[in-house]
Amino acid sequence: MMLYYVPTRRITSEVILPAGIRKEDIKTVCYTGDYGSKESLCLTKLLSLYDRAEIVTKSNNSLGSGEGLSIVISFPKNIAAVLEPKEFVPFNEMLLGRLVTWLLGFLALCWYVFLPFFIIYKWFKYGRDPKSTIGVTTAWFDPPKTQDGKRFLTPGEVGTLGDETVDMKDISATIVDLARRGYLVIEEKSKNDYYLIRLRPEEIETTARRGRKNDALLSYEKTLLDKFFGSKKEIRIKDQELSAEVAQIKNEMYEQVVKDKLFDKNPQTTRTKYYVLAGIALFTSNFFLTIVVFLFGRVMPRKTVFGVEAKNIAFSLKNFLTSQKRQLEFQADKQIMFERLLPFAVAFGVEKTWAKRFESLNLTQPNWYRSYSSSHFSSYMLVNSLNNSFRSVTTAATPTRSSTGHSSGFGGGGFSGGGGGGGGGGSW
Repeated sequence: MMLYYVPTRRITSEVILPAGIRKEDIKTVCYTGDYGSKESLCLTKLLSLYDRAEIVTKSNNSLGSGEGLSIVISFPKNIAAVLEPKEFVPFNEMLLGRLVTWLLGFLALCWYVFLPFFIIYKWFKYGRDPKSTIGVTTAWFDPPKTQDGKRFLTPGEVGTLGDETVDMKDISATIVDLARRGYLVIEEKSKNDYYLIRLRPEEIETTARRGRKNDALLSYEKTLLDKFFGSKKEIRIKDQELSAEVAQIKNEMYEQVVKDKLFDKNPQTTRTKYYVLAGIALFTSNFFLTIVVFLFGRVMPRKTVFGVEAKNIAFSLKNFLTSQKRQLEFQADKQIMFERLLPFAVAFGVEKTWAKRFESLNLTQPNWYRSYSSSHFSSYMLVNSLNNSFRSVTTAATPTRSSTGHSSGFGGGGFSGGGGGGGGGGSW
């Protein structure tokens, strides 16, 4: 129906049908008025135009606003194509739809039900540390050695081995160890204002005269010196922004413990994969999988048999460092023992306990540490001063610095947190 929104005096319509239709087979009817009107104030004529039929329809009177003319014409079938309606079949009832629905259902079942229990099974089967023939003793006076026996593991390596995580205690222990070995000096130029001073090769030789061998630097130790200092000889810790440098050092420390064959795979890479999976699970509202992956993924890193043996030796060394038994005092009579094991005490988080053991002894100030104060030197004073210095290091290594500071002297972590021993064997 044609509608017009202005008054119309007269409407004429012409329709030409295809050839071959007889007049007697054609029927017409017309209507006028508003939508749905049954009035027929119109006239239809059937004319011949050559071999075709022409239908002319005219309205008999004027049409008001909103009124129009409708024409209905019938003719035999097969003149125009006949479109039969087809039956609609929903996608999920088609063969392909059923396969897709089944596949999505199976994946959902795996994602929400099977995968959480598979993660738990994987941890029990492959995530826990293997057993070792070397156990933990009450006292051990040296750190563990590398598998080839050519050198002792560094404090940073031992700290990473303990909790499977590189934290600021491991960085702090490395700095103290580098100072002890003669590569740098820690100097407090005024109260709580600390500087790191890098020594030249000839100065390192001089510093090493006290019986310490000028050993080669590991990759992460060299990176620490190069990235912290750059072309400078000394840096003021308070002025530094070291977050990017510390992140690179941490990555290299993880690579070093794999190179040492303490772990088969990078512990941080292993954890990161599970943390990403936990994030996806949370996004899909799979809360059970999120909890399972987070709890078990963080302890999924697995030590090698040698790594477990080295960990037990390190734990034995920690027992010695924390022991206050008098029968062990013969080891504490030597200042070199205090200095040599101090970085490991930092890595274990027991540096104050270790220093207290030497507090009453007449120790001299190490040549790798310089204090602005001329007061009497003691091991406990040294540790407290180092704690203050590495609060500054921790702040410098934090991307977003906090005005509240840090409560732990050497930056938290140590052997009391982190990965948990590759399969839940207690903490350090």
